Order: sequence, then C-alpha cells, then structure tokens
Amino acid sequence: MIRCTRDRGSASVEAAVAVVALLGMAFLAVGVLRVVGTGGDVDSAARAGARAAAAEYQPAAAHAAASQVVSNALADRGVACVDLAVAVSGALSPGSVVAVDVPCVVDLGDVVLAGFPGSRTVSGHGLEYVAAVRGGT
Repeated sequence: MIRCTRDRGSASVEAAVAVVALLGMAFLAVGVLRVVGTGGDVDSAARAGARAAAAEYQPAAAHAAASQVVSNALADRGVACVDLAVAVSGALSPGSVVAVDVPCVVDLGDVVLAGFPGSRTVSGHGLEYVAAVRGGT
C-alpha cells in the first residue's frame, strides 16, 4: 500500500533561506564596490593634490593647496572619509618631485552583515614633477 505524505511549510522555509542568501550577496557586492570605488577615487584625488602642490613655491602653500584639492575632489565624487589626512613630501625646487599620500578611512557600518569590518582604510598616492622652468619668485 502506498501512502502519500505531504510536505507542509517547506516552501516558506526555502524562500526565507533564499532571501537571506540573496541579501548577503547584495551586501557583499555593495561592500566590495564601495572599497574598490573609493580606492580609485582616493588615488585620483592624491594625483590631483600632487599637481596642485607642485604648482606652489612654499611648503605651507603646497600643503594647503593639496589638502584643498583633495577635499574638493573627494567631495565631488561623493566620497565621505571618516578620517582624512593629506601628507605632502618632496622638494619644490624646479625639476624635483612632489609626493602626496592620502589615507582615507571608509565607513562600512551599513554592510557589516556581509562580514566587512566597521571601517577600512584605503590609500592614494600621487607624484608630480615640479616644472623645470618656473616663472615668478
């Protein structure tokens, strides 16, 4: 004799598991895209900061120009750094090289469910040659 058994409620459990898995993958994708995209934006801002610093004649003015350009570039790209620092190094003499390093702490609190830490530091580095022929003082 064949007896029919019925599976009751298994479809709702499977749907709940599938929804949780899909949400986890979505959070993972958002977190990866945020870290990778922010890394590129910070690197681009560091290069722009190096160009601005290389155009200045005094170290204090070079640091101020690089900081302003980096802040504006990141704001234009919609990057919100929790902790932003701009370090300018190198000489401002004609033919020398100016380097700008930008560490940016990115908040990942909204994708922590995917296994990301609460924040992550991404860094950008930019180099620019000071013009060999400069006008002015």
